[in-house]
Amino acid sequence: MALILCPECNKEISDRVKACPHCGFPFEDKIDGQDSVQQVEIASVNISPKDSTKTKKIAVGVISVFAILALAFATFGTIKSNNDKKVFNAYIDNLHLVRMTMLDGGSEAESLLNLTAKVWYNSIFEKRDSETDKYTRSGGHGFNDNFNTSLGALFLDSSTLATISKIEDNQVSVETMMKDLQNPPEGLDKSYETVLELYTTYKSLTNLATNPSGSLESFSQNKLQKIDNFLGLFQKLETQIPEKK
Repeated sequence: MALILCPECNKEISDRVKACPHCGFPFEDKIDGQDSVQQVEIASVNISPKDSTKTKKIAVGVISVFAILALAFATFGTIKSNNDKKVFNAYIDNLHLVRMTMLDGGSEAESLLNLTAKVWYNSIFEKRDSETDKYTRSGGHGFNDNFNTSLGALFLDSSTLATISKIEDNQVSVETMMKDLQNPPEGLDKSYETVLELYTTYKSLTNLATNPSGSLESFSQNKLQKIDNFLGLFQKLETQIPEKK
C-alpha cells in the first residue's frame, strides 16, 4: 500500500481507497492490478451477390459470340457448297465438250482413213472409181505402177492437206482440254478414267490417219479396230457423265 495525494483536496490518502475520506472524491477501480481489456466488436461483412444486370450482359455477350460463329460456319458451308457445285457443273460441261471435240477429230480421221484404204486398194487392184481415180491414175495414162505413188498423190492433194490441218488443230484443242480435266471433283473419277482411255484411242486413231503405215491388210484391220474402240469408249463415257447438280 502507498500514499497518494487526492487530486481534489490535495491531502494524503491510501492508494486503495475508493473515495477520498476527506472530500469524498471518487477513484476508478482496477481489477487485480490488470488493465481492463476493451472488447472490439467485429462487424459482419455482407458479401452481396453479383449484379444481375452485369450477369445478363455477359450471358448475352456469350450467346452473341456463339451465334456469330454459327452464322459464320453456316455461311462458309453455303459458300463452299455453292463453289463445289460450280466446279462440279463446269467439269461436266468440259467432259461433254472434250467428248464432242474428239468426235469431230475422230470423224475427220475416219474419213481420211477410209479414203486412204480405198486409194490403196484401188491402186493395187486397178479398180476405177470417180473418187480415187485422180490419185490412182495420177500419171494421166492408166493406173500408177506403184501404190505408193497413188498414196503420195493423195497426201499431197490440197483437200487432204486441209483435212490433216484440221485433225492436227483438233489434236491441239483436245490436248488443252484434257489438261483442264485433271483433278476431277468427287464423284467423277470414273468419268475421268474413261475420258483418258478415249483420249488415248483418239490420239492413236488420228495419228494413223495423218501417218498411215503397214501393209494394206494390217492398215485396214488397224483402222477398223481403232474406230471401233473409239466409238465404244465414246458411248461409254456418255453413260458415265452424271447430270449437273
